[in-house]
Amino acid sequence: MNQWMWGVVLVLGVLLLWVVFRLGAAERVPEPRYRRVALLRQGVEIREYPSLAIAKTPMRDASMGSSANEGFRRVARYLFGGNRSKESMAMTAPVVMEMGDQPALYFYMPFDRTLEQLPSTMDSTVRLEMQPSRTLAVLSFGGFAGNKDLRKHRRRLEAVLAQEGYTIRGPFLYMGYNAPWTLVGRRNEVAYEVIVNQLP
Repeated sequence: MNQWMWGVVLVLGVLLLWVVFRLGAAERVPEPRYRRVALLRQGVEIREYPSLAIAKTPMRDASMGSSANEGFRRVARYLFGGNRSKESMAMTAPVVMEMGDQPALYFYMPFDRTLEQLPSTMDSTVRLEMQPSRTLAVLSFGGFAGNKDLRKHRRRLEAVLAQEGYTIRGPFLYMGYNAPWTLVGRRNEVAYEVIVNQLP
């Protein structure tokens, strides 16, 4: 490869790195603070989360796909001005899906707002509520997450919790941190709430 071609490759490489950096910087959004209380095998974290305000909507089924997309659009519409005050609020991460008998999707509301300070919803399928403080067992993984990935990482998480003697409470959770167009550095998490008084 001649010197001119090496120069082109170098410039393209620098441009690609710049784009990746800019996309990552643009995507940084507030996340809930938590306290890590334990690190288990296979990277499973035990985290304590405070009570947080959420906007929540039901899903038709407990899977990735059209039902999740519909739920996302409903809650995003509320957040970006589709509320009685026509107020647009800042996006937070992650988007959380409850994958149990009553599937639901929710966003955390801006962390400087109380429930009483949030504008009322216009869509009866979106409700505002306080999520109580809780302890989650969380397993992180990268890439684009589909139903097959969720099943795989759910089994890994359940196996670790069983081995470590933790008791699961509540539905299986998926937490997604990235916009659909993010190609590099994607972050996903699967989680279960665990009973605090039975921590090993």
